[in-house]
Amino acid sequence: TFVSPSSSKIMKKFNSRKRKVVRKQSPNLLIYILPTLVFCVIFVPHINQTVTYLFPSDQETLNLTLKIKQGETDTCTGRYVYIHNLPSRFNDDLIESCESYAGLRNKCKYLVNSGFGPPILEDDHNHTTRVLTTETGSWHSTNQFMLEVIFREKMRHYECLTNDSSLSSAVFVPFYAGFDVRRFWVYNVKLRDELGEDLAQWLRERPEWKKMYGQDHFFVTGRVGRDFRRVSDLDSDWGNNLMRLPEFENMTMLSIETNSCSNEFAVPYPTYFHPKTRTEVETWQMQVRTVQRRYLFSFVGAPRPEMDESIRGEVIKQCLASQERCMFLNCDTPSKDCGNPVKVVEVFQDSIFCLQPSGDTPTRRSTFDSVLAGCIPVFFSLDSVQYKWHFPVDHTKYSVYISEEDVRDGKVSIEKILSMISEEEILSMRNEVEKIIPKIIYAKPGALGPEKIEDAFEIALPRQLLMERETEPSSSTKLRRGDREEEDVKVIEWEEFDNELTRLWSLSSALKLATEKKLTLQPKLESLIQVSAESLRRTNELEEMRQRLEAKKLMVDKTSVTCKVTEQDVKKKEDDLSAEVRSLLVGGTTLSIAKTKLQESNCQLEGESGYSHLKTVTNKLRKRQQYMVSQVSFIYPLKIEAGPSQDQELESFPGGSRLGTKPVSQGSVRILGLPFSMAPFTKMSFFTDKKEVQKSATALGYVAHAVSLLAPYLGVPIRYPLRLGGSKTYIRDYAPYIEPSASDMSPVSTLSENAKFVEFPLFLDGQDTTRAAYAVFLLNKNIEQLLNFVGESSLGPRQVLANLKELIRIIHSSTTISASTASKSRSLTPQRKITLKVKTQQDGREDVYKIGYNAHMKKLMDACCTKRNFEKDTVRFIFGRKELKPRQTPAQLMMEEGDIIDLVTEQGGG
Repeated sequence: TFVSPSSSKIMKKFNSRKRKVVRKQSPNLLIYILPTLVFCVIFVPHINQTVTYLFPSDQETLNLTLKIKQGETDTCTGRYVYIHNLPSRFNDDLIESCESYAGLRNKCKYLVNSGFGPPILEDDHNHTTRVLTTETGSWHSTNQFMLEVIFREKMRHYECLTNDSSLSSAVFVPFYAGFDVRRFWVYNVKLRDELGEDLAQWLRERPEWKKMYGQDHFFVTGRVGRDFRRVSDLDSDWGNNLMRLPEFENMTMLSIETNSCSNEFAVPYPTYFHPKTRTEVETWQMQVRTVQRRYLFSFVGAPRPEMDESIRGEVIKQCLASQERCMFLNCDTPSKDCGNPVKVVEVFQDSIFCLQPSGDTPTRRSTFDSVLAGCIPVFFSLDSVQYKWHFPVDHTKYSVYISEEDVRDGKVSIEKILSMISEEEILSMRNEVEKIIPKIIYAKPGALGPEKIEDAFEIALPRQLLMERETEPSSSTKLRRGDREEEDVKVIEWEEFDNELTRLWSLSSALKLATEKKLTLQPKLESLIQVSAESLRRTNELEEMRQRLEAKKLMVDKTSVTCKVTEQDVKKKEDDLSAEVRSLLVGGTTLSIAKTKLQESNCQLEGESGYSHLKTVTNKLRKRQQYMVSQVSFIYPLKIEAGPSQDQELESFPGGSRLGTKPVSQGSVRILGLPFSMAPFTKMSFFTDKKEVQKSATALGYVAHAVSLLAPYLGVPIRYPLRLGGSKTYIRDYAPYIEPSASDMSPVSTLSENAKFVEFPLFLDGQDTTRAAYAVFLLNKNIEQLLNFVGESSLGPRQVLANLKELIRIIHSSTTISASTASKSRSLTPQRKITLKVKTQQDGREDVYKIGYNAHMKKLMDACCTKRNFEKDTVRFIFGRKELKPRQTPAQLMMEEGDIIDLVTEQGGG
C-alpha cells in the first residue's frame, strides 16, 4: 500500500506512547482529518463510476468501462451480471413436469439441447443438404416459444457473471414465465397468478432487491407481452397478472412481442439456425446470396376465417391467382409441411419477397425465418416492426410495406406492387437482409475471439445493461433509502482511525495516478479513434465497392445465361427449319410424282374407252372386296341353327327373302360356334350363368374384330371406333354426337382428334349392365352403318349376329356393288347425266327426268313429288323390284339411259 511522507509523519503522532499529545492537539488534528472525511463521504462511493467514464470505448453503448486493479484492466466493469439462484419451482420443476400439463405437453420434445430442440439430420434423398448447411450440425427443430430456456443457457456462459451483486450492473431472474402461464391456460385466475405472486414475495426478501427495488432486475420470456397483462380477474380473461404486480412493474421484461410498455422490449423469435462460429454464418450468407429464386413472392401460413379483421384470406386469394409467380404453403392441412423446417426454409429460399400478414398477434416467427433465408419481408402493419435493437430504424431499407386496409378493401394488387420494384432496389434490400441474419439468430455458446458471433443475445444484453446504468431510482425509492441512511452509516472507532486514514491516503494516491494515466492515454486514445474512424470509413467504401461489383457480376452472369439460352433457341429453330425444308423437298417430289400419275390416269379415263376401263377396274375391285370379305367369313363363320333361343324374342327377317322363309332368332345364329344372348345385358343377377356371360363376351369380341376388318375393306370409317381386346373389347362414343352427313360416305372422313370420347365395355365382368348393353347397341349401330352403306337396312337393334351375317351375304351377292367400289365410282366416273322415266302404276303416266350419274336419288324423288303433288310419305319408288333409298345413286344401281322407275302410291282404306 502506498503511503505519502506527510501521512507517515501524522501516523507517528498517533502511537500509543503519545496519546496525551494527541488529546492536546485534537483541534489541530480535526483540521487535517475533516477534509479527508469529506472527501471519503463524497467521492469514494463514485470512484468506480469516475474511472468508468475516464476511459470510454468507441462503442455506441459505452458499456465497457475500466477498473484499476493491481495495475490490470478489468474489461467487465459496467458489464457484470448477477443471476438469482431461484428455487427450482420457478424454472427447472416446470420443465421436469412438462408432460403433466396438457398445455405444455406438445412442447416437451423441443426442450432438448438447452431449448434448441432436436437436430435436423440429412434425409435419404439428400433433400435437406440442398436446402440447409447440415454438415455443421447447426440446424435444429426449434420451437418459437423456447426463448427463456435458450436465454438462460446463454446467460450461464456469459463472460461477465459475478457472485458479488454489489459489482453487478444488472440482475437476471431466470423465471420461466412462459411455461407458467401456458400450463394453466384455461384454469381459474387464482391458480394462474399463484407462482408469479410467490416469486414477487421471494424477490422482495432478497438483499439484491433492496439495491434499486427491482429497477436493475430483468427476465426473459418466450411468450408475447399481453399474456402477462390480464385485464380483469374473470376466469374467461386471457393470461395472468404477472406484469401488473408492483414488483414486476419495476422490472424489465424481454419478450418476443411487446405491448408498447416502458418496461418491455422485443427480442427476436428463435429460428432454426444456431451456429457456433462466425465462419458458419458467413457460409450460410454465401448460400443465401447465390441461391436462384423461382418465385416473386410467397406466403407460409394458414387462413384466419374466424378473425373478421384478418387479411390472410385476401392474401392467399391473390397468391393463388398469381399462378407461377407466387408460392403458397398452407399450414391448415394434415400434411404438417409448416412444421418441417426444411420445407419452410426451402419456400423462403425460392422467393424474393415473403408476405407477413398479422395472425393472432401483430408479429410472426415467419418474419425471422424469411430473413434467415434471405427473403425480403413484406409487412402490412407497422406493429409488426418492433425489434429496434436488431433491425435498422428505417424499415424501408430491408422490407416492403403495403397498407392492410388497402388489401382488405381490394384496392391494391400485391403482385403488381412487388413487380414495380426495380432490380437495384431489390439487390439493396437483399444486401441489408443479409446483414441482419447474424443479429437475429441465437448462436451456440462457447466461441471466443474473432469467431464469436454478435448474435441476438449479444445485442440485447448490452442494451439492457445500458438501460440499467441510465436508470435512476424513483423518488419513492429515494425516500425508502433515506429512511435507512442511519443504518448504512459506518462508525469508525478511534483506535482504528490510523488504518482508515492510511486507506484514505491510498485511495487519494490511486485517484491521482488514475487521473495522470487518463491524461497520458487521452491523446493516444484520440489518435487511435481517428485511425479507427478512417479505417472504418475506408472499410465502408470497400464494402460499397464490393456490393457494386457483386451487382455487376450478377448482371453479367444473368446476361451470359440469357445469351446461352438464346443461342440454344436459335440453334434449335435452325434445326427445325432444316427439317421442315427437307420435308418440303420430299413432299414436293412426292407431289410431282402424284401429279404425273394423275395426268396419266385422266388420259386413261377420257371418253367412252376410259369409262369402259373404269368399269373393268371397278369389277376387279369388287371381286377383290368380295374375296377379302369371304376371308373374314372364313375366319369368323356365322351359322344358323334351327330353333329359337331361350332368352330372345323370335324376330324374323323382313320379307323372308334374304335367308330364306324360315324365321331366325338372335340366339339361333352363332359365330365360331358361340351364341350371343342379350339376357345378361338387360338383367344381371346372382343366378346368371357365368359361362354364358363369358361366351357372350367372346362372341362380341369376334364380332368387333370382324367389323374392324370389314370397315376398311369397304372404305367406311365406322362411327364408333373399337379398342380390341378379345373378350375385353371396348367401344368408344364420341361427344358431342356427330350426326351423319354426305361426307360420311367418303373414305377420308374422320372424327376430330380433339373430340372427347367415353369407352363402354362389350363384356359384363365387373361392369355395369347398362353400360355394357349400350356398348352392344353401339356395335350394332356400326353394323347398321355398313348395311346402310350397301343400300340395306338393319334387321333390328338386338340382331347383332344376324345383321353381320346379312351384311356378309349382301356383299357376296352378285347384284350389289360394294361400298368401296361405289365410292370410287362416284369420284372417278365422268360427270354426265342420264335420262330416267318415272311411271305411275295407277294411271300409267310417265314423266322424264335427267339426273347426274353420281347424284342422290333424293333429288329425283323430291322433283317428282312436287310435280305430281304427292306427299313424300305416301309414295314409294321401285327399281328392279327393290325400293329405292334417297341416298342411292344411278351409279350404285348401275342404271342405264332410259331405265324406268315405278311409282307406287299408298291407298287409304275407308
